[in-house]
Amino acid sequence: MFAKKLKDHEILQIMRAISDPECEIISIFRKVTDPEVVINSQDMEERYVLHDFDIEGFDYLPDNSTVIYRKEMLKIYGPKYAQDYMFRGTR
Repeated sequence: MFAKKLKDHEILQIMRAISDPECEIISIFRKVTDPEVVINSQDMEERYVLHDFDIEGFDYLPDNSTVIYRKEMLKIYGPKYAQDYMFRGTR
């Protein structure tokens, strides 16, 4: 719901917060799944999948990446994001 609506510049904002402020996006795949992102960070290729409330990293994922990811998503989507996170599965 949230991850699938992210615009390219918002994905870049998230990736720069999690990986490297200078990283660049190589590709974003948006077929059936949540966005799959490939970035170039310090001459290394990194792959991620963005879900509504979590992020998957295939090689390099900081220990606090989920917290950083949720903070960035909150900046983008505001209180609705936090509300949906808090009440998911209770409706």
